[in-house]
Amino acid sequence: MQYPDWVMEAKKSRELLSWIQDPVHSIKKFHSQLFIKCQEENCMLFYAASPWRDCLQLRKPKLCSILYLPDYSLYEADSVFYQAVGIPADFLFPTKESLKKEVEMKVTHLVKNRMDTNWDQLLLKYQHQKGSLVPNINRIQVEETSKRFLEAGIKPEELFYSPSFTFEKAQMEYTDVMFLYTLNHAKKAVKMIADKWLSESFWEISQKRIYIGCVREEMKELQKGAA
Repeated sequence: MQYPDWVMEAKKSRELLSWIQDPVHSIKKFHSQLFIKCQEENCMLFYAASPWRDCLQLRKPKLCSILYLPDYSLYEADSVFYQAVGIPADFLFPTKESLKKEVEMKVTHLVKNRMDTNWDQLLLKYQHQKGSLVPNINRIQVEETSKRFLEAGIKPEELFYSPSFTFEKAQMEYTDVMFLYTLNHAKKAVKMIADKWLSESFWEISQKRIYIGCVREEMKELQKGAA
């Protein structure tokens, strides 16, 4: 395989590759720093440990990088790993937080696509939720909101409700386990998170979509009356 640039430019790359591919030895020292490796499906996790003379601290090794074996992408690499393996300091690697934002975008895109193509099926599937799928429509509020949008120069055809997913808003925790699962099963993870979001919050999405739809139709009526 063709290794990424960080592997080719790391001073200890040959030694590192040999150790990664070694099925027997899980502990190795690089530049006086002791590392422990363990594999979780397609991910190799590296932990920085204390020297043997201070072996009591081996009980709490520190995670210092995660290697995705199919393409040797590196995640969560910290300075300990950089220095010990000899990776040039100008290399930057994705983090748990950056992958989290990527997952949020993919979940948002998947749900939007479902709303555009299978709205009726979603209404049927999630009809029994803690809140009503249909909002309480206040005619005066809809009319006032429509007027404000028109005064702001917004056209009816430009107005659509588009939900945006974040773990915080959905009150979901992006744990280390979820992080690893996302690396190993990207599509399954996105689908699983989207399903959970819809199962708990579709009623809110439905209410907002219907309300914005009412505002859009009212804006059209106001434009007709002003013509």
